[in-house]
Amino acid sequence: MKKHFPLSPPIEQIEQRLFGVSEGLIEAVRRGETSPAIADTVRRSPEWTEYHSDIQDDRTPRSDEETYSPPDLPDRIRDLIRRRVAAAPLASLALPAPGQIVRVDKIVTPRPAQLDAIMMAPLHVLLDAPTEAPAVWHGWLVSAETDYAGWWDFVLQEQDAPFDPEAAMVQLWNPVRLYLPMAARVVGRLSPARLQAVRALAADFAVAEAPANIAAWPGRVASRTTSAGLRVTTGSPLGSEHDARHRYQQLYFEAAEVVREPARLALRALAEIPAGREGSLLHRLIAAAGRAAEILLPEPRVAVAMSGDDASGLPDLSWPGVARLRLHELTGKGEGRMEVTAVGTEPLAVEVRKGSEFEDRVGLLPGDVDTVAWDQGSTALMLSTASGRRFELSLEPSEPPADWP
Repeated sequence: MKKHFPLSPPIEQIEQRLFGVSEGLIEAVRRGETSPAIADTVRRSPEWTEYHSDIQDDRTPRSDEETYSPPDLPDRIRDLIRRRVAAAPLASLALPAPGQIVRVDKIVTPRPAQLDAIMMAPLHVLLDAPTEAPAVWHGWLVSAETDYAGWWDFVLQEQDAPFDPEAAMVQLWNPVRLYLPMAARVVGRLSPARLQAVRALAADFAVAEAPANIAAWPGRVASRTTSAGLRVTTGSPLGSEHDARHRYQQLYFEAAEVVREPARLALRALAEIPAGREGSLLHRLIAAAGRAAEILLPEPRVAVAMSGDDASGLPDLSWPGVARLRLHELTGKGEGRMEVTAVGTEPLAVEVRKGSEFEDRVGLLPGDVDTVAWDQGSTALMLSTASGRRFELSLEPSEPPADWP
């Protein structure tokens, strides 16, 4: 292994950021956003005591003689700020799309409190393609510490700008599936050509080993060519057990579990939708929403006495922040009836169409509940919000079953 300068930041600092008691976690405990078990652990930590000591020190008044002058920012910090500001407009991009790098701030699961966990620090994911469920996408974890780049790390270059400096290196050795409600905003976007280069490097990782005739050189990156002939910038192969990049990869692989587990839970919830024509309709609704970059989530149905519900074995579908859908009936002839609840803050319209004509239309204000019905001649069911979000499901019997992968 070639000699190198100390890697930045130190591996101990990375471990503390990913798994230590952060200021954000302490604030979450103070706001009551964690479980009692997590809150108790945090309150017994040295960081909790230090945090409250710092607050007390900040409240101590200074004497009149004391003056405060902010220090000059190092050039490196100024450059990080510049790059982050340049990437800020990407936050307005609609999710999801291949090549987007998204920030993940918190854990979201299909059912509340499925995981007794909290994110210690934000993570980032490069989106590649949807899984069999439109609400879950394949991708790779993305990190900031390019000093720790290995042979299977894709290091972003100037041609990939703008991107947040916290998302500068794609970890091809650390694939994940992301449950889209966890994506907070876009912080980077690779062009189709650059995403193809990432995929080529990932394909090489799947079938090849790092070359033994290239020396480990931590802290250095270089341009090379994938087996498909595409240029990429990566680090060198990992070295001996003393190479800090081994520990770095272990830390990030463990950290990625807070991304992987919600995706597993989402896929499990989808698999629990019963078979049959009713379950097929729910799957088709979920797929129709996914094609419109919207998300429908199966949720356990809450029993309502005297509701006349004859499809009680099915889950409801939640359109997060917008609506809750409950299928009451679907006959073999294609006739159906669905209850819709507006759970968001804006009006919602539900329309049943036969060709270009309305058969049924229900307008709901926030909190309203109503039912729409369709018959065997109906052609489409459409849901739309006042702000323009919408998706449409074809009700025509000729629709192929492959609509749901």
